[in-house]
Amino acid sequence: MEGAIGERRLWSAVLLLAVEDWRLGTLRKRREAQKFLFEEQDNFNRVCAGAGLEPGSFRARLLKIGNKIDLQGRWQQPIAA
Repeated sequence: MEGAIGERRLWSAVLLLAVEDWRLGTLRKRREAQKFLFEEQDNFNRVCAGAGLEPGSFRARLLKIGNKIDLQGRWQQPIAA
């Protein structure tokens, strides 16, 4: 029983860290977290299952608290010569 609770807390902490990085991290951390939270399927689903969450509804709740960032970033746009 304690092992299952500990495992659930571990996966919940992984998700919490990803959400914090997505909302408050550096641009690089935000991009990496966003990719995990919104584009990954297998890993994200596995982590959500470990935390006892349904991936689709968790993603929907995330979108209510924040907008996705532009993964391309302005710095990648060509500079006119």
